[in-house]
Amino acid sequence: GFLSLYDGLSAQLFRQFTYCLLRFHLYDKGKEYVNPNIFLHKVFVATVSGLVAASIGIPSEMINTRMQVDRMLDPSIRRNYKHVFDGIYKVIRYEGTRALYTGGMYTCIRGAIVTIGQCAMYDQSKTLFLRHTDLEDDSTNLHLLSSLTAGILCAPLVQPIEILKTLKMVAVANSDSASARTAYMMRFGIRGLFRGFTATLCRMVCSTIITMIVYEELRLRFGYYKPASLV
Repeated sequence: GFLSLYDGLSAQLFRQFTYCLLRFHLYDKGKEYVNPNIFLHKVFVATVSGLVAASIGIPSEMINTRMQVDRMLDPSIRRNYKHVFDGIYKVIRYEGTRALYTGGMYTCIRGAIVTIGQCAMYDQSKTLFLRHTDLEDDSTNLHLLSSLTAGILCAPLVQPIEILKTLKMVAVANSDSASARTAYMMRFGIRGLFRGFTATLCRMVCSTIITMIVYEELRLRFGYYKPASLV
């Protein structure tokens, strides 16, 4: 049915309010302590921001992933989470608290890669477009083109780890190994690294464009300005 397109929506929203907000905030604050003109400095800040934020968002990421694929499983092994908090409760009750962090390593790696792709690549794209084109600073066209570039570059970087993360989080038993998951992913050859890439590309490009344009508009209209010193 149509509503199945929104399976895991509560977990996705909860994840956005925790992990996504935190990584953007940490990245913006981190840039104040490095040279923003050096790309590797921005990559370093994005990596740390993504790792820290992803570690906070592991439980909601796992519940979201499980809810999205639950309809595909055999009815006898479906988890049937009603919403994100029901999912967290059932995981703690039936699997233990540690199970909330299943696939945590993959989530953290993915968080670092996505933050590099979306934030660092976006900033670098803006710098290059300003340097080599006639686009005006803080123009909507600049933000649109930069976010489009960042989304296109981010999608292929994140797809392999996205697949491994999903395989780990939705496994009914924890007896499978990392090598077994990798072998399962690679059963189609090199194409196995990028199965579902079209959907990931559409999602990543759209979300990056919307996120960055809204962010820039909010920054321009409601950004923080240091108050004038009082005499």
